[in-house]
Amino acid sequence: MDPVEQWWTRVDIEAKQWLREHNGAEDLPESVRTAITEAGGPGSDGLDGDAWQFIDLQSETPD
Repeated sequence: MDPVEQWWTRVDIEAKQWLREHNGAEDLPESVRTAITEAGGPGSDGLDGDAWQFIDLQSETPD
């Protein structure tokens, strides 16, 4: 599993938008989980606090 800084750039736009709108969610939709896994992120374990913080900080950065 790659650090969030690496896999985030490979996640599709729809999944990124969902993550930004649901920051901190414990339950991720299957499509979002798949997008994260395919990009090199964590699988069924979900996202940790560092990943959510990174996503929050990246929410205003254009993709």
